[in-house]
This record gives sequence, C-alpha cells and structure tokens, in this order.
Amino acid sequence: MGEDPEQQIAILQSQLRERLAQLRPHRPGSEAHTKATDAVIQATTKLIDYEERLPLLLDRAPRRLSLLIVRWSGMVPTGVGVSVTVAALAGWVSRWWLLMVIVLLVAAILLLRLPVYPPGDDRHLTLRPGSIVVAFGSLLVAIDVALRFPLWLSAIGFVLMVAGLWHAHQSAPGGP
Repeated sequence: MGEDPEQQIAILQSQLRERLAQLRPHRPGSEAHTKATDAVIQATTKLIDYEERLPLLLDRAPRRLSLLIVRWSGMVPTGVGVSVTVAALAGWVSRWWLLMVIVLLVAAILLLRLPVYPPGDDRHLTLRPGSIVVAFGSLLVAIDVALRFPLWLSAIGFVLMVAGLWHAHQSAPGGP
C-alpha cells in the first residue's frame, strides 16, 4: 500500500457513493434492495477498516527512519572501534586505546540490538536523540585518537556515549 492515503480514502469514498447510488432506486424490502444494502455495508466496512489502519500506515516511514538512525548510530562506534583496533595493533597509537575499543564495541552491540517500537507507536522517536549522542561521542574518540588531542576529549566522548546509551535504554521497549 504505497499509495497516497488521501487518494485511497477518496477512492473508497467514491466506491461507497456508487453503492449508495445503486441502493436509492430500490424499494426497501425487495431482494435488489437487500443486495444493494449489503454492497453499501461492504464498501463502508472497507473504508472504516482503512481509516482504522491509517495511523499505522502513516507511521511506517518515521518508524523506519528511527530504525535507521538507531542502527547507523550503532555502526559508527563499530567503525571507530575497528579503526582504533587497527591503529593500536599496528603501533600507530598506544595499546591502551584498546580499553576504549571495548566501550565502543559494547555501545555498538547495544545499539545494533536495541529494540525499536513498532509502527503506530510514536515512542520510537524517543530513541533517536540517545542514539545520535552515542555516535557523536564515538566520533569524538576517533578525532582524539587520530589527531592526538588531549585525553579529556576522549573522556567527553566516553561520557556522551554512556549518557546516550542510558537515554536510549530508558526509551527502548522493555527499558526501565
């Protein structure tokens, strides 16, 4: 159902009007009236069923965006963790950075496995900020490792990742 909801409702309404037009000329109690009444009821039911599903249909795209934000925000710490691992193993940076890799990979796993609310439940929007904060924090760690800035920048990135994970966990289905 990738159709425009307004267009679909207009089609269903026009079908209902057609059925009503077919019903009007018949005398109540006749067999033709009974068949036409059944057609009107069937068209009305289709319209009502579609309108009941409409919130779910309208929420598909925003929910998909929330899912993409959460999953890609989980990919950022994965990429940073792999990059820092390669840099540490190659000797380009201190092996102490491997401790931060553990934090990055835990953050990545948590975001990649984080459940997202189903369509029709606007609470999936609450997962976006925490996920983005985790990605931003991991990027701060990457910048610190690559450009050899002071360690307090990584500390800020670490705090942002923890805060973002806390927020995402609090907002997730089944969270506290």
